[in-house]
Amino acid sequence: MSKESSTTFQIPAAAYTALFSALPGVSYLLENNPPYFTILAVTNGLLPLVGLTRDQLIGKNLFEVFPSNPHDLNDTGQSNLLVSLLHVIAQKEAHQLPAQRYDIMDENGRFAERFWKAENRPVIASNGDVEYIIHTSEEITAKIKAEKREVEVDGIERAFGLFMEAPMVVGLVNGEDYVLELANKEAFKLWGKGPEIIGKPVLEAVPELAGQGVIELFDQVRNSGEPFFAHEVPVASFGDGKEELHYFNLVYQPYYNSGSLKATGVFTISHDITEQVKARQRTLESEERFRSMADASPVMIWTLDENGNFTYYNSRAAQFTGHTEKELTEGKSWQVAIHPDDIDFASNVVRNAVVNRIQYQMECRMQRADGEWRWLLSHGTPRIGKAGEYFGFVGSSIDITEHKKSQQELQNALDQIRLSKEAAELGTFDLDLEKGTMHWDDRCRTLFGISHHDTVRYEKDFVDGLHPDDRDRITKIIENLFQKSISDGDYDVEYRTVGVEDGIIRWVRAKGKVYFNQNDQPVRFIGSVLDITEKVMAIQKMEAVVEERTKELAQTNKILQQINNELQRSNQSLEEFAHAASHDLKEPVRKIQIFTQRLKDEVTNHLTETNARLFNRIENATNRMGNLIDDLLLYSHVTQRPLEKESIDLNVNIQKVLEDLELNIEEKNATIKVEQLPIIFGYRRQLQQLFQNLISNALKYSKRDIQPYITIGYKNTVENEKAYHIIVVKDNGIGFEPEYSDKIFQMFIRLHGKEEYSGTGVGLSIAKKVVQNHDGFIKVESQPGVGSTFKIYIPA
Repeated sequence: MSKESSTTFQIPAAAYTALFSALPGVSYLLENNPPYFTILAVTNGLLPLVGLTRDQLIGKNLFEVFPSNPHDLNDTGQSNLLVSLLHVIAQKEAHQLPAQRYDIMDENGRFAERFWKAENRPVIASNGDVEYIIHTSEEITAKIKAEKREVEVDGIERAFGLFMEAPMVVGLVNGEDYVLELANKEAFKLWGKGPEIIGKPVLEAVPELAGQGVIELFDQVRNSGEPFFAHEVPVASFGDGKEELHYFNLVYQPYYNSGSLKATGVFTISHDITEQVKARQRTLESEERFRSMADASPVMIWTLDENGNFTYYNSRAAQFTGHTEKELTEGKSWQVAIHPDDIDFASNVVRNAVVNRIQYQMECRMQRADGEWRWLLSHGTPRIGKAGEYFGFVGSSIDITEHKKSQQELQNALDQIRLSKEAAELGTFDLDLEKGTMHWDDRCRTLFGISHHDTVRYEKDFVDGLHPDDRDRITKIIENLFQKSISDGDYDVEYRTVGVEDGIIRWVRAKGKVYFNQNDQPVRFIGSVLDITEKVMAIQKMEAVVEERTKELAQTNKILQQINNELQRSNQSLEEFAHAASHDLKEPVRKIQIFTQRLKDEVTNHLTETNARLFNRIENATNRMGNLIDDLLLYSHVTQRPLEKESIDLNVNIQKVLEDLELNIEEKNATIKVEQLPIIFGYRRQLQQLFQNLISNALKYSKRDIQPYITIGYKNTVENEKAYHIIVVKDNGIGFEPEYSDKIFQMFIRLHGKEEYSGTGVGLSIAKKVVQNHDGFIKVESQPGVGSTFKIYIPA
């Protein structure tokens, strides 16, 4: 446009808004103040197109109101408009922009795709300068999109010929019923159908597609006008009358009938990638199996990629290092765990193997999770595919620290032997099982009666040199010696040799050790041989003397056995006498008590104070005598075990004791707490007597001003590898000094005067005897003024 076509604008500024509101079309009046281009007025036709009010536009900068689309990297609308405006200012002439995309942002901040045809025209002031710019636009979005659709549809139609023979599934459905208008050979093969299905609604033509979500996808593409892409979609195939699962990469493209602005159908392209998916699944399954086996392995397993970077560690490796697999393969280098002195060596070994794609083996130190440096033996092998392709390395590492220590111990042992053998006149031997060599020193050869210095042979020199009577025994010991589970490698034997050359019989003692590798296979057998001929001869002479003395001892033992039998009979007679004597004494004591009472009753009115005191002393003495006789009778009973034991619930047993002592308990106002007790195997009446004596003692020796509190508890324990029930009887009585803990169980022992506390001194002896009858034992702990605790141990 020429400069003559410019417009001179002289209307007052106050009329701008009213004027532009009345103008037809879509126009802005912009101020010449680049780069802002402030909006001074707009036409009414603009407002509905941009979705803004006049107040939202007037006084605002053009590019502030209409920013560029930040989501479209190819957006040139703003820059093209700016160039056009600057051209109008510089050349003072109108400028027509070609069809231009310029997206408009809605009130929610989303950009909609918009296309415009625009012109910028200058408004010249009286001094000849451009004072304003009139921007006029026409939206052509619908037209542009229609043209694009026609181009796309035309392109699709031109490609139909290629698609019909393409090695992929191609189809076209059209209309609301999605009539199948096009399908290629691969589609017929997938569906198990023929050309007869063309022209039918897709669900009628291929009813098997129902329920697979196909119609829903067609609706989505047709209604939105946007293509649909999906990868590795599972689709059921019905070829050859069999249903099979295939995987496809799908493209659903909207299809437009000629002249239609809305999609009428869907064009589909499906690429069968079943084999690739299954191959990847097989690879994943194979990798999963590898990981499962690797994680179950007791050794450390790892993999490297083709560049030597670690890509996998099994759980054993992660556990050993204390780092996760992710840390070892991504964040942390494997070298962080290598001993500083071994890093260069280990790195060079791995680098050389990766570069040359060769196997490698190395030993280096690695830090375990607990901080200890451990020796590892590592093996690496290249991973080569069937076609010779290189995938990296797979390898394993095992802890050989103990093996290294064994090697060091072996060397130390050899050094010790070499230092001491001459002083001890020992012969030494060394059998290297890995190398298959056997070494004897001169002293060892002498003990086998050989003088040659040729190579020593096991059968010829050792086995043949054994005395015939010892040969089978020694060879069998050596066979077992090489099996770690049987012998642990320790060798200590005595045998005779018969000199191969001198024929002399010698007694020797051989000691040695077999050393094993990490697989418990024997690798070395070393030891020493000592001449003990003189010692054996001396022992044999001593054995002859011992044999003679043994005969004499046998005669003496026979005499002692006879004496022992007599002693047992005597003890039995004594027990019978004690039982009979105590039993026969009860009657005289009873008569003394009866006649004393009668006499006392007859002379009661004539008794003096002295006479009454004498009668009391007689009664007390006869009562004590009666109690003593009863206790002796009871003791004589418990010294004889009943014939049969029985199952006894101690809870029931204790309850009977408490019932018998009910009056004593009430008199003392005592509290007795009994925990749950076990069921044991024993003698019912004896156990009842045991607890009666202990509880009676606790009541008897209670403190005068404090209520008795007695507990009976239970626990179990193991002493000297034997299980015991422990019943604990504890009181808060007067107690006694700990030094009397053993003495208190002796017969007739009393720690208090009979005037203070009554008793015969037999009760605890009976208790001890009952516990012994049950193959147990009893202990007591006590402190004066604190109380006593009796612990009864009975085998469980």
